[in-house]
Order: sequence, then structure tokens, then C-alpha cells
Amino acid sequence: MKESPDAIVIGAGVVGAAIAYFLTRLGVHTTLVERDSPGSRVSKASFGYINAVGKRPEHYHQFSRLGVEAYSTLEEELGPDAGLGGVGALHWPAPGQEGRTAMDTRIKELDDLSYPYRLLTVPEAAELEPNVCVESIEGPVLYLPIERWADGDRLALALTKQAMASGAYLVAPCSVRELVTYNGCVVGASTHDGFLPADVVVVAAGVASVGLLAPLGYRLPLDRAIGILGVVSAPPDLVRRVLYPGVYHVRPTSGGRVAIGCRQMDIFADEDTDTTAPPKWMDQLLHLAQQDIQALHDARIEEFRVGARPVPKGGLPVIGPIPGVQGVYVAVMHSAVTLAAIVGQTVAEEIVSGENLALLEPYRPDRFADLASDAW
Repeated sequence: MKESPDAIVIGAGVVGAAIAYFLTRLGVHTTLVERDSPGSRVSKASFGYINAVGKRPEHYHQFSRLGVEAYSTLEEELGPDAGLGGVGALHWPAPGQEGRTAMDTRIKELDDLSYPYRLLTVPEAAELEPNVCVESIEGPVLYLPIERWADGDRLALALTKQAMASGAYLVAPCSVRELVTYNGCVVGASTHDGFLPADVVVVAAGVASVGLLAPLGYRLPLDRAIGILGVVSAPPDLVRRVLYPGVYHVRPTSGGRVAIGCRQMDIFADEDTDTTAPPKWMDQLLHLAQQDIQALHDARIEEFRVGARPVPKGGLPVIGPIPGVQGVYVAVMHSAVTLAAIVGQTVAEEIVSGENLALLEPYRPDRFADLASDAW
């Protein structure tokens, strides 16, 4: 690979935008291709919790922790409009023995990993979040001081804008038809706007990455997990950090509202769910939040968002060159907002240096080589 390759990044969600941002900072002539607008699809529907809790095995926890830490520097570089929120998260157990057991397991795991946390009394938690009713909590409240949140759409847009300020070229809205090969090497991408040449193509297109890589003979083992997000009207500064009150989750947004989600309710939506208005079952989620945050009594769900999130086989990211084909690189993962900063940085370093970084070795695409001969 030549010293300063020309690169195409397909997908301007948080991961693709971060890769484009770091590539341009390293002097790479970069074209970012997005079928809609930056951050407008899955990144916009993400809850945006930047964390390393529950990430196993240990190497993935450490990778996620580096991802959390990387945002301190990135926040300074992107400025105040990047959609990055304040530091700190609070978790408390769901009611009953099952909730307490789950909390005990979580705390033991954090001890084993030497992950920073504090156990707060109910009054201490109330001091941090004075607008949240915590009096009925059973047991201590878990406080994670280094974790934070982001509005995925704003973050992707800020990364894209900074990349463009450094010389990147955005092609959007524009769909990629296929990756073009010559003599076993990817030489660019065919799009609805014509052919884009490149020395390396980075596929960071989420669930759409499967179809782009399949004609190259690479089977990306990927599932889709539908996620929902409700954006709720709220008084200013109602909540200050990420909250996990046992069943659902809530956080502030950059625009002064709150975002709510619930994993148990994700199954109520699919990729064809109408998002022009919140479905009736979202009232149940809002009611949960209203029980804990009384100032939401007259609130309404102003936006209902649905996204199809990629989940690689085994849950771990897929990052690196595609085996058997030169000039194509993939970066697909489930915890995109958490990992975007560290993935953008390391992927750019690998592409520019031509050297493999040990940090990314557990996530290489060739670990799925046994699937290559499977029938489709």
C-alpha cells in the first residue's frame, strides 16, 4: 500500500464517520459515502450509552474501556456541539431477589475487572439526581463515574463535519451498488452517482455490510437486533446522567429532552414499524419513567425511533481486512457508539501504517473462515 492511500468509507454512522475523521487527520484522501445523511439511521436510534459494563470476555471489556476513555480527547477536538453528554451512570436493582442477585453479580464482575465504581446510599443517589424518586430502591445504587452518553446522530454529524474540514469528501445521499474488483483487488465502489476509485474501501455499513461483502466471497455472520428509542419532552436539566432503574433506561439529550428505551420492548418493533407516531405500547414505557421521574407527568413522546443494529456472531466486533481480497476492510459491531472513537483511531492507524495492531487481533474477519464454504 502506498504511503498515503486514497480511501472510501461506506457508511456515515458513528463508526464510519469516526474512521473517516481519523483517516483525514492522518493525511489520507478520504471519501465518505452515505445513503441518507450522516447519523440519520441506526446511530440516531441508538440509546448511546458509552460503557464497558457487562462486556466480556475480558479483552472485549478492556477494548470497550479504551473506547470510553477515548472520548475525553475526542470531546476536546470536536467541541461542544458533538452530542457528547456528561460523565457518570447510575444503576439500581429491579425489585425483588432476582434484581438484587443480578446487582451482586454485576458488582463482583466489576471487582474482578478492577473497574471504577461506587456503591451509593439512597440519599447519596438522590443528591446526584434530585428529580428522580429513589426512596423505594432496594439495596445500594451502583455509580459508574467514567461512563457517559452521546446522541449518536449528532456525534456522527460532528465527526463528518470535522473530517470534511480536514479535506474529506462526503457523497450523500448515495447508495453503493457493489465493490469493484480487478485481479483479486478491490479498486473502488460502484454507486448510483458513478464509480469511485480508491486504494482501500472500508465497509462500515452496519447490516448492509453483509450484501456488500458477499460478492467478494466473504460471508459476514451477522444478525439484526431491532432497537427502539423514545425522545420525550422534559423540563431542562431533568436528569443529568445515564440511569438504569432496573427495567428500562433513560438519559438526557443534547437538546434538553430525555431519551428512554427498554430492551424487553425492542421485540415489539421491526424494520417496517411506522415511526411517524409512537405506537400505543410506548405509553407503557413512558409510564415507567413517569413513576420514577414525576416531572414527566405531563410529558409526551415527541419522537419514536427504530433501528436495525448489527450483531456479529458471538457478539464481538468484526474489524480488519477481508481474507482473500486485497483493498477492502470491514468495521462492524453492536456497541458502535461506545467503540467509535477507539475503532476510528485504530483502523486509521492500521490502514496508514499497513501494520496489524495487536489490540484488534481478537476481532479479525478471518476468525469466521469455517463459514466460508457453507451454502447460502
